[in-house]
Amino acid sequence: MNDKWRHNWVLAYHWLCQRRQHYPANADVWHLRFHWQAKCEVLWQRIRLGQYHLKPMEVITTLDGRRTVQWCAEDALALKWLTLCLTPLLPKHPACRHLKGHGGVQGSILATTQAINSGQYQFVYRTDIKGYYEHFPKERLWQWCQQCTDSSALLNLLTQYIYYSVENDGEFNLMAQGISRGCTLSPLIGGCYLYSLDNALANRKGIFYERYMDDFLLLSPTRWPLKHAIAILQNALAQDSFTCHPDKTQMGRIEKGFDWLGMWFTDTDMVRSPRSLARAKERQLEKEHHRRLYEQP
Repeated sequence: MNDKWRHNWVLAYHWLCQRRQHYPANADVWHLRFHWQAKCEVLWQRIRLGQYHLKPMEVITTLDGRRTVQWCAEDALALKWLTLCLTPLLPKHPACRHLKGHGGVQGSILATTQAINSGQYQFVYRTDIKGYYEHFPKERLWQWCQQCTDSSALLNLLTQYIYYSVENDGEFNLMAQGISRGCTLSPLIGGCYLYSLDNALANRKGIFYERYMDDFLLLSPTRWPLKHAIAILQNALAQDSFTCHPDKTQMGRIEKGFDWLGMWFTDTDMVRSPRSLARAKERQLEKEHHRRLYEQP
């Protein structure tokens, strides 16, 4: 185990160097890299012995004026190491497509296309969780993590990750609910936490099921199996105080069309969805705005 953990530590450092290679010259990642030979072993021993303490997340302002939060370089390194160590330990369902090795967006689109072309399904239900990261129940998440590992080193970082705080202009705020969006561990937690729900829906007879992070897709030949599956979904989410986003929930016949992962599906066709095209236009405008900022004297 120690050899694997040490290997993950090396991988985490290389990931950090690559991930923050374009950060400004005053970013703390450069200080860490410059003193890495002296800091490496000290940090590793604190991590390995469960004695490392995460700092509060920092509020930063991007070039376009947006305010966001991020972990300092050392904390990002520790959390990446935690992610690598937890990946083989957490339960992962094949229907959760955003997890590594599960097909991603293209895999889900291909599976959905094949399901529709089979002619077995007539009805669709598509929804997502409103504010998935922001509404994670901390206590239930902590109990779930304790079932996945008994390592004191991993649990030390996990409890700090769950009960994180944010520092803004000298004020420290402890987040009452939710998990950090700006963390490599969050997509893994978000994908694995709903494993039991994935398993229940994927095993429903006559139901085609896909999930991408907090987006859910169910196809059914008739209304009754679909309504039963929806009830299972909503009841499971309610146990963690999650709710479906009303503006992104759709139920009806496949022939009328539905939006899934940026594509618009019908029983005969698949094209880019209007919402995806609108987002692409917004991103293009943002890039143009950033380019103008850089060109200013």
